[in-house]
Amino acid sequence: MCRFNIFMLLALVCAVAWGVTIPKGTFYFDNSKTKYENVKFVYDSEHDKQTWVVSMTRESGDKWSVTFDKSVENMYRYTFAATTLPDGKIDDTFPNVKENISKVRNEYRTATTSATILVGGTFTPSSGDNWAQGSWVMSSSGNGYSETLPVMFINTENSQAITSKENYINATYYIETFGLDGYETVGSKEEQLPLEIRGRGNYTWRDFDKKPYRIKLGSKAALLGMNKSKHFALLAHADDNLGFYRNTLGFEFSRLMDMPYTPAQEPVEVVLNGNYIGLYFLTETVRIDEDRVNIVEQEDYATDASEITGGWLVEIDNYDEAEQVRITEGNGVTMRFTYKTPELLSAEQRRFLSDQMNAIDDAIYLSDKSSTDWEELVDMDRLVRFYIVQEIMQNAESFHGSCYMHRDRGEDQKWMFGPVWDFGNSFHNGENRFIYINSPFGNHWIEEFAKFPRFQEHVKVIWNKFYREEVASIDAFMTEFADKIAVAAACDYARWPQYGNADIYAKKSEMKKNIDGRIEWLHGHWVDNSVTHVGVSEFEAYAIDGGIVAPENAEIYNLSGCKVSADNLPAGVYIVRLGSQVRKVLVR
Repeated sequence: MCRFNIFMLLALVCAVAWGVTIPKGTFYFDNSKTKYENVKFVYDSEHDKQTWVVSMTRESGDKWSVTFDKSVENMYRYTFAATTLPDGKIDDTFPNVKENISKVRNEYRTATTSATILVGGTFTPSSGDNWAQGSWVMSSSGNGYSETLPVMFINTENSQAITSKENYINATYYIETFGLDGYETVGSKEEQLPLEIRGRGNYTWRDFDKKPYRIKLGSKAALLGMNKSKHFALLAHADDNLGFYRNTLGFEFSRLMDMPYTPAQEPVEVVLNGNYIGLYFLTETVRIDEDRVNIVEQEDYATDASEITGGWLVEIDNYDEAEQVRITEGNGVTMRFTYKTPELLSAEQRRFLSDQMNAIDDAIYLSDKSSTDWEELVDMDRLVRFYIVQEIMQNAESFHGSCYMHRDRGEDQKWMFGPVWDFGNSFHNGENRFIYINSPFGNHWIEEFAKFPRFQEHVKVIWNKFYREEVASIDAFMTEFADKIAVAAACDYARWPQYGNADIYAKKSEMKKNIDGRIEWLHGHWVDNSVTHVGVSEFEAYAIDGGIVAPENAEIYNLSGCKVSADNLPAGVYIVRLGSQVRKVLVR
């Protein structure tokens, strides 16, 4: 009699202790030992009285596969069985179905499991016995990488180790995309392209074996769909134990907040000098450029008064660097401003930058918080959008380090906060509070900004628009990201098990819980209760599609104070006045 058995797929454990996830994708089974005639995947659903049976497909030789077009979350356990049960849903509990397979139908199955599923991997049973255990093998490439993402191959000159953050070394590169949709190969193994590479970062360079790098291409290239440039970073995110979501979500919220520029990034796997070094994020670096921070680029050592007003790109920094201007903040703490552009300062440039930072500091530390002096120096709208992103991400270090500001040329120009960059210290504090309250890093300036009523009013305006229009998109974005990197993340974990991203879908659930809780906490503080949110006419002075229902003698104004007609109004907030009664109305 032919012996039947099954294989185990590894499944991803959800945030709840009993839940597992089948990720989107294809999984394989090595049938070379068991020689089964047929294999089916049997699993329970979130509903505890439903069980599902799915047939596997026999590939070439002894390889079997099963494909899920979308992930299945909140299942309990699963088994693979050599069963003749029909495919589809069974209205019975999983324990009853597996007992029916084993004891009634006398068919073979594996012991039930909730082990982690890896897309693209192959489970190899240890024997052909009933209930055989086995091991999981990522065998798609044989080189550590998954081939589900582009792979960037970098070879340094003479295989030289990268040991310096200051000095570039020569290297070559090419990017293989394996025919993946939406990507184009760059160079080839036979025709590699020149680049220079060095280390980057502070804490992430010093304290982690998985190192981040800065690269400078020999010539501009549009890597993986990003804008043409020579300048990129390979961010390791070894410090991100939340499924590589910290920077990814911080960047996405920046885009949703309509920040003018957010660094683009693409996940890639990296092979350095023939060694697989894991999942990285090929990321645009922050620099003055038409496609990045789009302002005038100021020359080094400029002295002309009209030239030194801009363009400036500086970073509020938490490390001592040679290229810095320092001031004493109004609370007595030293502030460090590392100038990125220009890189070398004349006495006039240094004086201008120092005077500007001191002027901002003086203006925000005024005791009169009705003052608008600081708004002559800092663009409030840009600051508010930057700040809200940091609050959503609970970024404890947001105004302490890697906090960029820039200023274009001209006497009337203001300092702009952004672009966003580093979210490595997001969601380390389990307590919901504003980032400027009891900050473990001592965030600069933001506590004083928050004391200005006009600042808080603008926060509410921007927040309420964002909450209405953008929040709903986050879950789909997070799922798409998890699906995209899941296999590569598993390979990364096999390479770097000390960094804690064994289960991307569980991390997605954890991060989603963090984000949802944070957004609702912020909304509780920032919701504008004076705005009437309605979608249909309920009574006088309420919004309808394209207009406002109000008595004929009511007057309607936009927020600029201009009187408008009630008909065909664009979406926005309006003031409706009827005698002494005033109502604020939102048209959606």
